[in-house]
Amino acid sequence: MLPLEMCRDFALDNGWQVIAELAEDDRGASGASFELPELNHARDMAQKGAFDVLVVREIDRLSRKLAKQLIVEEQLNRAGVEVVYVLASYENSPEGRLNKHIRATIAEYEREKIAEHMVRGRRQVVKNGKIMLHGNTPPFGYRLSEDGKNLVIHEEEAAVVQLVYTWYVEGDEKGRRLSTREISKRLTQMRGPTWAGLHGMFKKRGKGEWSGRLVYRILQSETYAGHWHYGKRNTFGGYHKPNAHEWWLAFNVPPIVSEEMWEKANLQRKANVSVSKRNIKREYLLRGRIRCGLCHTSVNCYATVPHERKLYLYYKCNALMGNIANVKCPLPIFRVDVVDKLVWDWVKALLTQPGTLETGLAEYQESREQFIAPIRDRLLVLDDLLQDSKSQLDRVLDLYISGDIPRGLLIDKKQQLETTLTSLEKERDDLNLNLETETITEKDIQQIREFALHIAEGWGLEMKPLMIGDA
Repeated sequence: MLPLEMCRDFALDNGWQVIAELAEDDRGASGASFELPELNHARDMAQKGAFDVLVVREIDRLSRKLAKQLIVEEQLNRAGVEVVYVLASYENSPEGRLNKHIRATIAEYEREKIAEHMVRGRRQVVKNGKIMLHGNTPPFGYRLSEDGKNLVIHEEEAAVVQLVYTWYVEGDEKGRRLSTREISKRLTQMRGPTWAGLHGMFKKRGKGEWSGRLVYRILQSETYAGHWHYGKRNTFGGYHKPNAHEWWLAFNVPPIVSEEMWEKANLQRKANVSVSKRNIKREYLLRGRIRCGLCHTSVNCYATVPHERKLYLYYKCNALMGNIANVKCPLPIFRVDVVDKLVWDWVKALLTQPGTLETGLAEYQESREQFIAPIRDRLLVLDDLLQDSKSQLDRVLDLYISGDIPRGLLIDKKQQLETTLTSLEKERDDLNLNLETETITEKDIQQIREFALHIAEGWGLEMKPLMIGDA
């Protein structure tokens, strides 16, 4: 029987009216996370007094983390909601709460062990000579071998990869080395298949249209030199974080380009990045900060050819410049001096008009407070839970000293309460760090006021790009 059906039958058997059924999507959902859509929905409904009982199949369906389970239950209890479990019954007594804590601790332990076993098992698979793609499609230029153990070269795509490296390192038919953008334009003209196009994925660009970013990724990937790595990133809480290089596992795959060719491309790529940072001839206030309101592509800055010693600078949609195939955009071009002045005058007005800055700061502080209010609420609940657990530990010790409980029972209860305290204290530290990061302090406000004062005192045009970037 499905969990939702079990909960529904349990509620009906107890004579309760079911007013909502909330099933969390397991894809991408972590039992240790507070920010789950259906859980948040349940808490919002509880605050509004919409229901009296929350039926959950078992503890690890509500949480696989002890601190979270305690906090969520306490929040719901304070809203007048009782949490009941289909597969277990916990009395509202010291013994019942202790049993519940033990089960929650086991769920947290199982979660950590499952994650540990999965990581260790996957790494062992790679060490044993089988590539691990986690269901992802192979890189452009490759296919998965029939036995699923390695990558094999797809000749048609590999020819495109080799062409990319040749144009970038050695040059085209005239011996001129091409940039990633120039390479992408040539491949688009050739209608060469892209990785996303081959695998039927959504593409903002047209079919067979290459981007400079895709070319850059091909030049960056060591896979094409025969070196694929497992464990480069770690996923935690829905975010990808890079792992230390020593954690990577090297895996040999058939190379499409030589080691020498890849090294030359890598050196050229790094040199180009270094030069591009120093090659900005003119400053535009909105460089890299605006997109077209019609076709949503990026807006570039360009200068007309100087005529009679007069140079005109313009903002122009990337599609309008012909850099995006199959996208026609009617957006006109805009003179930089006109747009920059409008934006700069608007920024100055926000910062220097009497009352405008303070009103904006107050509204921003209010929005931040609304954002962090749930964090503050969890911290208040945590403090009460910590105090309650410490009091329980003191009572257990008092009972042992007075001879009311044996040593064996003391050790069991003491270990469980200490585990609970450790979990709650770690959660408190994490929440405090999160709160500190998200809170707008008086120091932050003062820095903004000082910034506005400098604007009012007449910081000149040369400071505009820096100010907009910092803002």
